[in-house]
Amino acid sequence: MKTLFMSIRVRGMSRVRIRSLVAGALALLGAAACGGGGTQAGDEDGARPLRVVTSYAVESLSPVEQGLWAPEWGYGELLMRATEEGTVEPWVLAGLDRAGDTAWDLRLRDGVTFQNGRALDADGLVALLTAHLDHNSRAASALPGATARAVDAATVRLTTARPLPNVPNLLADETVFPVFDARAAAEAGEGNAALADAGIWTGPFTVTSLTADALTLARDPDYWGGDVRLPGVEVRFVPDGQARVLAVRGGEADLAFYPPTEALRGLSGAEVVEATGGATPLRGFLNTRAAPLDDPAVRRALALAVDHEALATDVLDGFYRTPLGMYPETVPYAEATVRTDRDEAAALLDAAGWTRDGDGDGPRTRDGETLALTVVSYSTQPDTRVVATALQAQLRESGFAVEVRDVPANYEAMAETSDWHVGLSFDSSLGTTFDPRAKLRDFLHSAGQYNFGGVADARLDALIEELDTVFDTARQDELLRRAQEITDEEAYALFLTERPARVVAGPGWEDYRASSVLQHVGPRT
Repeated sequence: MKTLFMSIRVRGMSRVRIRSLVAGALALLGAAACGGGGTQAGDEDGARPLRVVTSYAVESLSPVEQGLWAPEWGYGELLMRATEEGTVEPWVLAGLDRAGDTAWDLRLRDGVTFQNGRALDADGLVALLTAHLDHNSRAASALPGATARAVDAATVRLTTARPLPNVPNLLADETVFPVFDARAAAEAGEGNAALADAGIWTGPFTVTSLTADALTLARDPDYWGGDVRLPGVEVRFVPDGQARVLAVRGGEADLAFYPPTEALRGLSGAEVVEATGGATPLRGFLNTRAAPLDDPAVRRALALAVDHEALATDVLDGFYRTPLGMYPETVPYAEATVRTDRDEAAALLDAAGWTRDGDGDGPRTRDGETLALTVVSYSTQPDTRVVATALQAQLRESGFAVEVRDVPANYEAMAETSDWHVGLSFDSSLGTTFDPRAKLRDFLHSAGQYNFGGVADARLDALIEELDTVFDTARQDELLRRAQEITDEEAYALFLTERPARVVAGPGWEDYRASSVLQHVGPRT
C-alpha cells in the first residue's frame, strides 16, 4: 500500500504537468478519447505501434503517486477534460451539476468500464474520489475536507467544506482525480507489474511494460469508448533533446516532444507541428527569502532588466513570443505588466545602494557584497538552459553577476534547496485546465503547494482566499486584476517568454494534432 498511496509527486517542470506544466509536447501518448490527428502511417492496418521519444520518464504506475501520466499517455482518463478552445467538458462523466454552493452532482456516463472488465459505478467513483482525497496531497490541498457519497447508481455527490467554483476545472486536472479502480488497486498491492495486471485504468491502451527506459502500451480491444485505431504506443525516455529530434529524422521514432529550439533551425527530414491552443509561458520563480531578492527594489530592477522581445525573437529565433503578463490577452482580466526599462532598473539599484565602480561595466556591489544571482534551468526542458544563459548576458548589463545551474528536475531543486534566486519553469498561470484560482493559490499564497519563492503577502492571501469562493464573474475578474497589480508591484515572479506546444513529426505524421492541454493520444489517433 505504500507505493499506491504516497503523496502525489509532480514532475519537475512546469507541470503541476506542471506537468508545466507544459505544454503539449510531452503528452503524445496520453489522453484517450480525445487527442490525435488525422490519418497516420501504420495505423490503418495495425502495422506497428506509434513510436514516441520524450524527455520525461514515467517512474511509477501508482494512480495516486504518479497518476498524472495515465491520461497523458493513453492508459487512463479523467472525469472532465480541457479542450484546445479553453473550456472544460465531461469525459468519463456524462455531466456535472451544482447542487448548492458546496455540493456538486457527478453523473456517470453509461458503459464506462475499467480494463479489468469492472464497470465504473457510483460506488467505484466514491472509492476513487475518497482514495485521492485521503492520500493524494494535491487533491487534499485543492479540496480540503471534501467528501463523496453515492446518490444513486449513476450519481455521486461531492460536498466541499466551502464554496469552490473551480470544481469542474479540478476534475479536469490530471494531478487531482485521475480515474482508476481504487478497489482493484488496493487488492493488487505494490509494484508496477501488479498494478498493470490489475487493469485499474479506463483508457484505450493497456500497459504491457514499464522500465527505466520506456513505457510500452497495447490497444485494448475491449475499450469502453469503441474501436482503438493504433495497435499500440512505444514511449522511450530520451533525456537529450538533440537525440530525440535525430531519432525522428533517422526514422527511429515518429514523434519527438520538447524539441530544443536549436534543433529546429533548418530542420529537414521532419516537420514541426504546433498546437492550436494557447502557448505555455516560461516563468521565473523568484526566491524572496534569499538576499538580494528579499529586497523588493532588487526584484523590480531584475524584472525591468529583462529584454523579453530579444529572448523571443533573437535568442529563440522567433519560435517563442513575448508575453503580456501573468495571463494571456485571451482572458478578459489580463493586465499588461511585462516591460523592459533598464534606466529605471539602474535607478532602483542605485537607490538601494548597489553601485558600480570605475567604468561601470562590472557587477554592482554594496558593502563589499556582489549583486549575485543563481538562475536554475532544467535539462528536461532544454530551452531553459538557453534562456538562462541569455539572462546571464542581459542582466550583466544592469550589474547583476549571474551563475547558471542546470538540474534534472526544477521543482525538486527549488523545493529542497535554498541556494537559488531565479528558478525557470514552464508553468501557465491558468494551468492546463484554464483555472486561475488554483494556480494563483499554488504559486503565490503563503501556503501554496508550489510557492517555491516563499511569497508571504497578507494582501494576496486574503485576495486568494476570497477568490476561491467567488462564483460571480465580475468580482472574480476584479480580484484577478488586483492580484496582478500586487504581483507586479512586488515583483514576485518573472514572466519571460512563451511558446506554443510543439512536436517534431516524421514522415506520415505531418497531420498529427499537437495538444496544449496534455491530451495527445486517443482511440482515433
